[in-house]
Amino acid sequence: MEIGQVIRYIRTNKKITQQDLATAIGMTRPYIARIESGKNSISSDKLTEILEYCNVTYNEFFYIKNDYKPSSKMNEFNRVIELYYANNMEEILKIKKTVSEQYEKNGDIFLRHLYILCHCIENDLDSSKVNEEYIKEITDYLLSMDEWCYHELAVMNNFILLFPPETAFLMTKNLLKRADKYKGLNLDKNMLSYIFFNLLECSFKYGGYYYSKIVLDATKNYYKNVSDFFQQTLIIYYEGMLNIVENSIEEGIAKCERAFIIFQTLGHESIYQKYKADLEELLSKVKNKEATAEEV
Repeated sequence: MEIGQVIRYIRTNKKITQQDLATAIGMTRPYIARIESGKNSISSDKLTEILEYCNVTYNEFFYIKNDYKPSSKMNEFNRVIELYYANNMEEILKIKKTVSEQYEKNGDIFLRHLYILCHCIENDLDSSKVNEEYIKEITDYLLSMDEWCYHELAVMNNFILLFPPETAFLMTKNLLKRADKYKGLNLDKNMLSYIFFNLLECSFKYGGYYYSKIVLDATKNYYKNVSDFFQQTLIIYYEGMLNIVENSIEEGIAKCERAFIIFQTLGHESIYQKYKADLEELLSKVKNKEATAEEV
């Protein structure tokens, strides 16, 4: 739908007349009619006034405008991922060719990032096969942004498992700034959850325990007023992992086992097995470190 059509749809759905709306925002009824018919444009300030008067958020407005779907542009990332899981490489290669041609015409950085994602998927998301220059390009882009918006978060989300650990940790500062500033925007919630817990997993796997504490504290702060049961269970698990690293081994194991009981009770057997293996790997590292210290 066009902007005017959405305004008319919202207005009529709220049982507001054109005259009521015009009076409320200081415009004439004929001008409102011309906006709704697409004959006149509208400033962002006036659009904001209309939405506030109608008690509709910007997110709702653009969701309706896009026929009750997320932004068609940003949704292309999800579409490519879905095609990957559907094993439809032929369609992914078509998208790769199309976005490459479009990028050459208009230089939209979104298209460049989508092209690189297609390349990575074409190479099985295997960092040993992916063109290193592409990952460097994505890295340089993200690190050059002082203030991340939703696009940067989506890029981080899509490429996080391809970054070297030290690179992922470097991006933590911007991620945490974004999480704190936009935590009231539910649009980020699932994506931030994925990134937070992947960073935590990465930090324990590669020994970046300094970042483990920073990311865990940020994750706990982000979810402190939220009753997301699965995320709260993962927080208990990673609290236990951090306890183990900080030499409170028995306390840490107990917390991890609490999380395991919940996973098993909920029927998440594969998740339980995955995190149990991660715990055993960490305990092995701690044991080897203690043995080395005794030898010295």
